[in-house]
Amino acid sequence: MKYCPPFILLLYLCIFIPSVSAVEHEDILSIRFGGMWQTDQYLSPLPYKDFSYAIQNQWWQSFQSDSTWTHFGSLQLQFAKLYPAKRTNYIYALGVNTEWGAHYHFASLLPVDGFDILVGPSVLADFMAREHGSNVNKPYSMDASLDFCANAAVRYSFTAPHSSYRVQYQAVISVLGLMFTPEYGQSYYEITEGIVRHNALFSSFHNRLFLRQQLSLDMQFRHSAWRIGVRHDYLHYSANNLSFSREEVSLVVGTIFNFQSSIRPFR
Repeated sequence: MKYCPPFILLLYLCIFIPSVSAVEHEDILSIRFGGMWQTDQYLSPLPYKDFSYAIQNQWWQSFQSDSTWTHFGSLQLQFAKLYPAKRTNYIYALGVNTEWGAHYHFASLLPVDGFDILVGPSVLADFMAREHGSNVNKPYSMDASLDFCANAAVRYSFTAPHSSYRVQYQAVISVLGLMFTPEYGQSYYEITEGIVRHNALFSSFHNRLFLRQQLSLDMQFRHSAWRIGVRHDYLHYSANNLSFSREEVSLVVGTIFNFQSSIRPFR
């Protein structure tokens, strides 16, 4: 039996499962634009910042038509060109992020109609490659991790004449995982040659924190459905005498597919 890398398995879950299932699902295609702040001590001691751009596809779907459990997946591509304070050089950053998880819905236990609390686990793979424009000895660096996360959301849905709305706050935080971290002074050539005994490390709250939170408003009209929101991503980890951080605040604009042509209230 051939080995299937976890990252490839997550891509399969996020892309192919919703297309073969007979249960109706919700698909959200969105773009993001915002500011990114990044520190990579392997490449430079200086903080870098500028604008970031991303595109993401996310789906939500019940396990069964009457199930209180739903599962979800997402795939995100991101690009940024970041500068230090004096803009004397730059760092290119290209990221891929994918997640799969499940939620239990507490709506049936709550006294308020349209109000729901979602809680569950998720598995998240995060990768971001970086290239330093003027560092000849160490021009490349990357974030690479696989995390088991706690995932929760609070949402309220309501209807109006000829329209339906949903307000949602969602948060994801890493709990346990595996991460890659280079050693200080170690070249990526040495890493590719097999000297990796200190590069793959277990992670938890003591050495790595990933936090994502998003506030969004979904709006469904007769022939279209849209999302607007604000998202905050924060990552900080340290190992091998090096520290890395990445933070982003961005505006989210998206469109929602797979709704019936008539107005159907959000769940």
